[in-house]
Amino acid sequence: MNAFFTTVFSTVELGIVDEVLTEWRNERLLDLHDPDVELAAAILIHLFREGHRTTPSLRDAASRHKWLSEHTFRDIPAYVSMADIRTS
Repeated sequence: MNAFFTTVFSTVELGIVDEVLTEWRNERLLDLHDPDVELAAAILIHLFREGHRTTPSLRDAASRHKWLSEHTFRDIPAYVSMADIRTS
C-alpha cells in the first residue's frame, strides 16, 4: 500500500498512462475534454499505482476494469459528423 501513495510519475510513466488513455479515448471517439476522459485518466492512474506499470499490463488492467471496458460509443446517428458533435 505504501508504494501506491508514493508513486512518482516521470515523463516515462506519464507516457504509459497517456498512451493507454489515448487509445481508449480514440476507440470511443471521445474528445480530449470530455468528462468521461477525465474519469478514465483517474482510473488509469489508479491502476498504474496498483502496479500495472507497463503499457501491456495497463492495457490489460483497463480491459478488465468494469467501467472502462463497458463504456461504449455514445448513441450517435450515422449521419452526424464529429465536427457537428464538437460544435454542439
